Amino acid sequence: MAERSGRYLLESAGPQYNARDRAERAQQESLVMEMKRPRAMLGMGFVIGAVILAGCASSNKQAVATRESSYFGPPIKLKTADNGSATQSQSPLGTDIALTYFNARRAEVGLPAMAFDANIALAASEHANYLLRNNAHGHDEVAGAPGFTGIDATSRVRRHTDVYGASEVLSVFNSHRPAEDAIEQIFASPYHRSTIFFDWVRAGAAAQTAATSVTVVDFADIGHALADNELVAYPYDRQADAPVVWTDNEVPDPMGAGSAYRGRDVGYPITLSGGPTAHIELDTFELRNAKGRVFPCHIAALTSADTGRNTAVCTPMEPLQPGTRYLVHAVGRLTQATRFANAPFALDWSFTTRASHAVLAADKAGVYSNDM
Repeated sequence: MAERSGRYLLESAGPQYNARDRAERAQQESLVMEMKRPRAMLGMGFVIGAVILAGCASSNKQAVATRESSYFGPPIKLKTADNGSATQSQSPLGTDIALTYFNARRAEVGLPAMAFDANIALAASEHANYLLRNNAHGHDEVAGAPGFTGIDATSRVRRHTDVYGASEVLSVFNSHRPAEDAIEQIFASPYHRSTIFFDWVRAGAAAQTAATSVTVVDFADIGHALADNELVAYPYDRQADAPVVWTDNEVPDPMGAGSAYRGRDVGYPITLSGGPTAHIELDTFELRNAKGRVFPCHIAALTSADTGRNTAVCTPMEPLQPGTRYLVHAVGRLTQATRFANAPFALDWSFTTRASHAVLAADKAGVYSNDM
């Protein structure tokens, strides 16, 4: 394990809507998440997140497999990118590294790019400045404190542009660190990833680096990128460079409360995401290599608070093998609020891990948190 130094905080603030949007999303809920690194590690940090999410397991005993479905629509399928559509973000390279990275991941699965918005980037920059001036790390600001511009992400973004919904992710290092370190790990964390694959239309980011390094990304407005019968898988079908390892440091812990895997290296989380009104339940999830070996994969349990989650998660219990092809078979049910309930699906796809996971050593340099 690479030595960790300094403190690194990643946070994401869940979608916030005004009255125009609440009616359509009345069945969605937000979760507050906090992630902490074990004290035994040299670097410490935590994550806070309010998100619209979904859960999953190898065999999910909590899933209600006997529920009847009255769904007669088109089969549930995976969204895939059109040939040649997996292009880089149109945001200016070097000025919005986060949006470039996130849009590249969205393009890989066939989702449209989020448009760069200078006004949203300005709101992100103001909050980054607030965090630095107040030695803070959260999404909320205190009126009267130096650099105060709004109590939450939505109010700060609305100072510069009209929006009906907003969200935020951020990271804080107490040392000089490149923003790329935070950005990649935000996406690797499964409940954070659900925010990146959410149907946000506009986004902007800011990074300020001094003795402390801060990266803030704000998102605004919701479009509809997926059909009701479409889901997005990541790693995606036929991906050739999937990461192999992730450190279990997210809260809620996708490996379960009180898990023995907390703070340990596990396999790179596999996610299925739907649109803003989607709720996904996994009944079974099978992960095999080309030789037929089964790799145990833990489906994140659903609780009574998860009725609005739009992402399901299954995390391999051990790091994956480099340069290896894996086959996935996922069985479950999809509900779209106000449209249909318990539409069954059985999805198959495959991906290949990158030849070496040496690049992930950089992920160990800090601690990561998420608040979507």
